Amino acid sequence: MTAHSDAGGDPRPPERLLLGVSGSVAALNLPAYIYAFRAAGVARLAVVLTPAAEGFLPAGALRPIVDAVHTEHDQGKGHVALSRWAQHLLVLPATANLLGCAASGLAPNFLATVLLAADCPITFVPAMNPVMWRKPAVRRNVATLRADGHHVVDPLPGAVYEAASRSIVEGLAMPRPEALVRLLGGGDDGSPAGPAGPVGRAEHVGAVEAVEAVEAVEAVEAAEALA
Repeated sequence: MTAHSDAGGDPRPPERLLLGVSGSVAALNLPAYIYAFRAAGVARLAVVLTPAAEGFLPAGALRPIVDAVHTEHDQGKGHVALSRWAQHLLVLPATANLLGCAASGLAPNFLATVLLAADCPITFVPAMNPVMWRKPAVRRNVATLRADGHHVVDPLPGAVYEAASRSIVEGLAMPRPEALVRLLGGGDDGSPAGPAGPVGRAEHVGAVEAVEAVEAVEAVEAAEALA
C-alpha cells in the first residue's frame, strides 16, 4: 500500500479519501470511521453508496459530515472523474458480493465501476459472517484481489450485531476506526497481505454501538410510517 507523508516524512492519511460502502449492517458504523478519518487529517472525504448500502444508511444521513455523497442515481461527474479525484479508495464495509465483482472485473453498479476506473491504492475491509468468509469462492476472490495489488484487511473475531437474529453474536468484526487510520497512514494494521488469517481477537466496533444505530434507524422508520 502506498503511504502518504508530510514534509517531515511521517506517514499520514490521504488528503482526499473516497469511501465505497456496500450493503452490510456494518455500514451503520460508518459515521464513527468518518469522524476518525477527519480527526486524523483527511481534508476531503467523499462517499459512494451501492443501492443495497442505501437501505442501511441513506445518503441524507451522511451529507452533513462528508464533502459529497454519490449514489446509483446521483453519480456527480461520473466514475472516471471521481476515481481520478481520489488519492485512496477504501471500501468499508465490503460484502462478499462486492469482493466477487471487484475480483472478476464486473461493474453491476456505480461503486464497482469506480473501482475498475481507479488507479489509486484500493483497500477492502470485508464484513460478513464467518461461514461466508470461509467459503472457497470468497477465499479465491480475496486471493485474486491481493494478487492484483489491492489490500484486503482480514476481519477479526469479536462480538458483532447480527441482523438476521437481531442479537449480539460471536462473529467477525471490522477493525476499529483508529486501526484503519493507522493503516491509511502506512502503519501496520495487524493483518497480513497474504492468505493467512489474523491471530488473536479483534479490536472491533462495539456491538452496543451497532445496536444503538439499528434502534435509531428503526425509530426513524417508525416516525416516517406515522407521518
